[in-house]
Amino acid sequence: MQKLITLFVILASTVTGYAQKDAPDWLDPYQREAKYPSDKYLVGLSSELVGKKESLANIYKQLNQMSRNQIIESVHVNVKSETVMNISIVNTESTQLLDQNSVSVSNAELVGLKYENYYHKKKKTAFSFSYVSIPDLIEYNLDIIKKNTAAIDNNVMLANNAITAGNKEKAIDLLFESQQKLKEINQSAVMLMALDQDDKLDFKKIGQMKLDIAQGTDNFFNKGSLNVHQLAAFYAYGLQLQIANTGITICPGIIGYQNSGKASKFSSAFGQRVINKLTDLKSVTVATDACDFTFEGSFSLANDKIVATTSFVDANGKVQATVNNKFPYSAVQFGDLTFLPENFEYIKNLEAITLQPEQPDYIIKKVNLFKRPINVTVDLQGKPMEGIPVKFYITRDEAEEYQTTLVSNKAGQVQLVLNTEQIKTSGELLINALVDVPALLDLPAQNPFVQSTLAANPPKTSQIKLKILAPTVYVTSTEMSLGKPLRINILAPSVKNALLALDYKFLDSPEGADYIIAIEASTRKGQQSGYAKFSYLDATVSMVRTDTGKEIYKNSLTSIKGSGANFELASAKAYEKAKKSIGNDISYQLEYGE
Repeated sequence: MQKLITLFVILASTVTGYAQKDAPDWLDPYQREAKYPSDKYLVGLSSELVGKKESLANIYKQLNQMSRNQIIESVHVNVKSETVMNISIVNTESTQLLDQNSVSVSNAELVGLKYENYYHKKKKTAFSFSYVSIPDLIEYNLDIIKKNTAAIDNNVMLANNAITAGNKEKAIDLLFESQQKLKEINQSAVMLMALDQDDKLDFKKIGQMKLDIAQGTDNFFNKGSLNVHQLAAFYAYGLQLQIANTGITICPGIIGYQNSGKASKFSSAFGQRVINKLTDLKSVTVATDACDFTFEGSFSLANDKIVATTSFVDANGKVQATVNNKFPYSAVQFGDLTFLPENFEYIKNLEAITLQPEQPDYIIKKVNLFKRPINVTVDLQGKPMEGIPVKFYITRDEAEEYQTTLVSNKAGQVQLVLNTEQIKTSGELLINALVDVPALLDLPAQNPFVQSTLAANPPKTSQIKLKILAPTVYVTSTEMSLGKPLRINILAPSVKNALLALDYKFLDSPEGADYIIAIEASTRKGQQSGYAKFSYLDATVSMVRTDTGKEIYKNSLTSIKGSGANFELASAKAYEKAKKSIGNDISYQLEYGE
């Protein structure tokens, strides 16, 4: 056993300086070697100065661990390169299921490990000595391999019988129990090789057991049907094998389709059942915050096979455990669980979905916008589609003026109702209609999956020409000054200017007019004071919609006072005041609709 060396060495001269009457034999290197020869024992020795306020019990605890670690390190030093083993379950139909790169002996069970502690009062130094019998370790690890080999052979046989009988949950329990036992065999094999016991290991049998478990796993996926419970059990066990700690808390996350982050009924049920199984196995505790890991994953469909991944991700976004596998879509019993997230089934048909406008172009009077909706039918291969969000955006001279998204009804119809708030001015516009993909998938437009979907399957755009005619007005005005008609009307031009700014056009006759405005105004003489004369104006302005006869605007002015050197000038001043008032009032009232 010359290869086994203790990494922590205390020189004889140094130890002699610590000798005292009650010092144990193992403190002296020569006596230690004589009593615990290296061909029969693995040993570790550590020491530390003890401060005044330090707990000797705590220091012993630390030193015990250090001396144990020395034994472990001595094993590490002697592990041959060919003993590095991969513990994995490989499905011959998949790329990788589980992969742990090597077997660590840092948690190896050192059966029969004993500790002895000693405190040197004068030097205020604590010592810890650990030792374990090599023959005992060899016997213990050989026994593990023997028992686990028999258990694996039996489990694999029972698992294959369970698969044939359709009891796949029992099968996966047995296969993963075998996987855990194979992991223990590998750990024991590493320990035995470190102890130069290579000749006692049947490497061919260990390799065959690995293949048998892999074949059983392959049968689990490819023989007969699969349900969500069985799949969840497989993934839960796979994660459990990779988490060595107990008392782990996880926060449930989303198992999303590809990179969309959107779950389906299938993936939600699958994920919840994985968590339930892990909880049943007492592997994890579910929490809502301050978790060790977030449980999340993804799923997709490729070449008629489902590819599903589940992972434990830490707070830094690093994956700490993962299970990835693919299995036949046709083998899964979904029941009422839909595989894809809602509306994702339409993705490949986006280019085939057509939006049929009721007519290719519309000419609508602005006053009739509400009465003349734009009708579009959503169709896929001759069948109307309900619940499809359609995005409309209206442009004028290539600049977007308005947009909205509406959802098709049972008949596949979408009705875009416009108003003067959306279309403020008359003219020629272009309506573009297409399937609103982010709304269809219920995802943000910036989502990477949405972007890739739009790039691969761009929806068709339907275009509709829209011409909006400005509302027409006929203005009739009777404006009197001190009992005589004005030579040039004052109020009528003011009203017209206000309406022009609001996109109204004027006719010279009432025929065909959408609105008729009637103005009646007159001034009368008032009092006089010295050189000043006063006149007063009374006026009424009304606006009637011709198709309904409804009066949509009316304003009455009384006793608007004007002053001047004579009554005529005073009358002109009154009209000037009234002009501003009427123009501002009608603009305000009509700006906010009828």
